[in-house]
Amino acid sequence: MTDQPQAKKLSTRTLSRLPQYLHYLDALRAAGIAYVTSAKLAKALGCSDALTRKDVAALGHSGRAGLGYSVDALRYTIARILGVTSGRRVLLVGAGNLGTALMSYEGFGDRGMHITAVADSDPAKIGTTINGYTILDIHDIGTDHDMELAIVAVPGDVAQEVADILVEAGITGILNFAPRRLQVPDHVKVQTVDLSAELQILAFHRDGASG
Repeated sequence: MTDQPQAKKLSTRTLSRLPQYLHYLDALRAAGIAYVTSAKLAKALGCSDALTRKDVAALGHSGRAGLGYSVDALRYTIARILGVTSGRRVLLVGAGNLGTALMSYEGFGDRGMHITAVADSDPAKIGTTINGYTILDIHDIGTDHDMELAIVAVPGDVAQEVADILVEAGITGILNFAPRRLQVPDHVKVQTVDLSAELQILAFHRDGASG
């Protein structure tokens, strides 16, 4: 379960860095490394040593002189905040090209996220099996489920309708891949992934580096 009280004390920017910390700490643990310094954490994330120390202090950890932070202890705290220790069941909406690719993405499981159901509105897809998932009718998604999170991988012109259905079904967190901003109640959190914007940012940095 997510450590909600502690998570609420963290800034949005600190929370956004936690998955990167977790990824690096997983690599350290796999390599048998027991302690890590703030300098090495900072280098791995591409940020300042001071910022890393501030993040870790906000998580309630202090380092040991000459050693740094316990990899296992710090990883456990971050994993608990992100919900990795308990696992989260996720609904995927959209069984098109992007949705099909997401069904096979192993990174979700590595972070305690599990796609447990896939829904679509296309009659040609509903009832078929794709990558081991039987495609459900999005309009049949009610409140009798144990999923709090959903991934929206549908065209922009139907994304808001899908979001409305998800809100009615009790979904409180949406990862949105659709190219449009979703309007949802305040209690529902939306994280939008704009692939074109990310490419533009990448191109900007590349041009700047080569200029």
